[in-house]
Amino acid sequence: MSTSAVVIGAGVSGLTTAVCLAESGMDVRVDTDRLPDATTSAAAGAMWDPYLAERGGLVERWSRETLSELTALSADVGSGIRLVEGTQESRVPCGMPDWGPMVGARMCSPEELRHGFVSGWRYRAPLVDMPQYLSYLVQRLEQAGGSIRRHRYDTLDEALGRRR
Repeated sequence: MSTSAVVIGAGVSGLTTAVCLAESGMDVRVDTDRLPDATTSAAAGAMWDPYLAERGGLVERWSRETLSELTALSADVGSGIRLVEGTQESRVPCGMPDWGPMVGARMCSPEELRHGFVSGWRYRAPLVDMPQYLSYLVQRLEQAGGSIRRHRYDTLDEALGRRR
């Protein structure tokens, strides 16, 4: 089988890219100097919470798509994703963020806030157990015919197969 795409790195971004390519029918190999459980992604916490600098831009679209995908994946216990309800609180007065309606957020009453906090909102969003999610992505990659190879590139030219 010839490789149509090589993805460098086996963190969440690399694996997600590889899974999308492999599931679309491409031959994919992930080259990485660290296996998924040894990447920065494995040590990261992850909860959906977008940064929206402005409404209506690409970040808002990506946030909606990510929320939709993570919510759908939460139905699969093996994915490591679950929907949790929580509260974001602030020590200074502030309104609900623009993304609040995406997750049915509501402002908290003063009684719902911890001591020292003056405003906050409550909502339900995807929470990701990253080590489990990375394993889930590896399984999906392998099921789609992709593979992972331990390999370190020292330069971009080397990764592109060019000699200086």
